[in-house]
Amino acid sequence: MKTLNILFAGSAMVLASGAAAQAMDEQAADTATMPAQEAPAETAPAEPAMGDQAADATFSDAEVKSFAAAAVEIQALPGDDATKQQQAAQIVANSGLDAETFNAIGTAMQTDPALAQRVQLAAAELQSQPTG
Repeated sequence: MKTLNILFAGSAMVLASGAAAQAMDEQAADTATMPAQEAPAETAPAEPAMGDQAADATFSDAEVKSFAAAAVEIQALPGDDATKQQQAAQIVANSGLDAETFNAIGTAMQTDPALAQRVQLAAAELQSQPTG
């Protein structure tokens, strides 16, 4: 179980920079074609949206399993951090989760012990399954 705790802490942090950066790049490209003001300024959240989502969201079993599977795969990546970030972004993209949801789960795990336990159990289940 100690390995899983390290796994998820490390995976979430690696992806927080890599996958979120990729998502921000994609979002910036999307917003470059949008009008400058779409929403009134008074409706803007006081805190970043990712923090709000992490604090308020409940994640489905499918999302938790997808997160766990991606995190396990990312943890096994060889190489330096830059290489891992590129590969991790691709793993997240293939997981069925968007980068924002993946990072929200990773962030929420830090303050939600029940969610962290759900992810750890899902990862343990995945690791105990025979490969091939």
